[in-house]
Amino acid sequence: MPEKADLILTGGVVHTLDTAGTEATAVAVRGDKILAVGTDDEIERLAGQHAARMPLAGATVLPGLVD
Repeated sequence: MPEKADLILTGGVVHTLDTAGTEATAVAVRGDKILAVGTDDEIERLAGQHAARMPLAGATVLPGLVD
């Protein structure tokens, strides 16, 4: 059984920067780790029972970028 996310970000522009050019709109997070990126529907399926949700309203996300 896959881990469940405690934070779901949806409705954004997620730049994966992978070599396949994957386009995503959502991110699933558990603790301080990114579980998955994908479409809003794909990521919603990973939400835990008490997951917080953050609608991005088109904002850009760069998962894994550390400053």
